[in-house]
Amino acid sequence: MVEALSPLKTVCAPGRYGADGEAGIVLGTRAIRSLWQIAGWADFETAAADLLGVLGLNGLGDYRTARVAGAVTAWRIAPDKVLIEGCGDLTGYGSADLAVLDLSHARTLIDLGGPAARDLLTQIVTVDVRAATFKPGAFLQTGIHGVGVLIHCIGSDDFEIYVPSTWAESLWEVFCENALPHGLLVNGAG
Repeated sequence: MVEALSPLKTVCAPGRYGADGEAGIVLGTRAIRSLWQIAGWADFETAAADLLGVLGLNGLGDYRTARVAGAVTAWRIAPDKVLIEGCGDLTGYGSADLAVLDLSHARTLIDLGGPAARDLLTQIVTVDVRAATFKPGAFLQTGIHGVGVLIHCIGSDDFEIYVPSTWAESLWEVFCENALPHGLLVNGAG
């Protein structure tokens, strides 16, 4: 099987940049462990029930909270759509009532962390990302410079940002430029 390469591989020069002292922002990336979108029509919940059950998930979930079962993470991104990472190959689950689409090569993951990570997000997104409102386990869909992204809060100051691969390099530059005043540590690309 062909291994997907990150579009960030050539722009992620590991190192420390910007402000002196400890880095307030840590950026990196990791390979996505299979990313699938499932979609349905009139009775999506029933059509998706068997597949979600096999993955250890019951029900569709809500539009703000990621659901995790072992290595699988699921986000309900629309009334009739769920995005699932870490689930392996779902090709065999497609049917007349359930569409499955492999997005593994269409998205890139940017890891954002550090004590100033929320400050950086506040600079570049137009939604409330304060700790009181955007807690670990929550996710949101928003835009950064007009590009649709999914941001998953995985820790008090740690986030995974799923971006369209065609825009990954441009958005990486946005993150780097806005992180410099906080001090930036780049972990590199995967």
